[in-house]
Amino acid sequence: MDFGMPTLLELDTLEENVALCQELGLQFVEINCNVPEFQVEAMSADRLNALREITGVYFTFHLDEFLSVTDPNPTISNAYIQSVVNSIEFAKKAKIPNLTMHFLTGVVFTLPHKKTYVYEKYHDYYIERLRFFRDSVESSVGDSGVKVCIENTSGFESFMRDGIDFLLESDAFRLTYDCGHNHRYKMVDDDFMVAHASKINHMHFHDCLGVKDHLILGTGELDLQKELDFVSSSASRVTIEVKTVEGLRKSMAYLPNLTL
Repeated sequence: MDFGMPTLLELDTLEENVALCQELGLQFVEINCNVPEFQVEAMSADRLNALREITGVYFTFHLDEFLSVTDPNPTISNAYIQSVVNSIEFAKKAKIPNLTMHFLTGVVFTLPHKKTYVYEKYHDYYIERLRFFRDSVESSVGDSGVKVCIENTSGFESFMRDGIDFLLESDAFRLTYDCGHNHRYKMVDDDFMVAHASKINHMHFHDCLGVKDHLILGTGELDLQKELDFVSSSASRVTIEVKTVEGLRKSMAYLPNLTL
């Protein structure tokens, strides 16, 4: 497995992130597309290719966390789907192997007797939108090998599990396993991830203590060796997803305690 780091808010340029990645002996930088400078329209694939050739550091993507690809408004849904397609086209040019995305629960209505999710009630529409999304991604990916990886966050509702299973029927889709999220949310997605372990392509790796996640490795209560072992047969890459330079340095100092 290759190990990498996320782009950090305290660093101003991609080059600074790459320099830190090199210094720490990591293999890749996960570009967080939630900030203006890391939109595909603001970046150059040629620039990323040049950085990779000069430094040996390559890149992955973490897509916009609010990608509403199944939005009830088709105009909004289509725009988000096109955004993913644009990112895949960029990824192919920049030799980016995978793109991680969150999977949204959508709007929930609080009724007197229960909570009802819009996508749960309008399940046919939900799957119809996912079908269009899947077809669009497959068409863009082609034979490039690029994977779109769905990350576990605060828990997959049953309709979301159905939707993810539907997407995973396509070779263009895989999973990103976030061990800290899994622990923080009381292992709510553990059974799903275990059942789909062969589909895990990527990992977000950080420690967790109670509801505090993205902690420095070795400062929480996770069995980090067990978490690494869980993905070792399927995941190609592990992002050490702590959010500061100091946190990354300390995490790298802890990493030799683990069997990689």
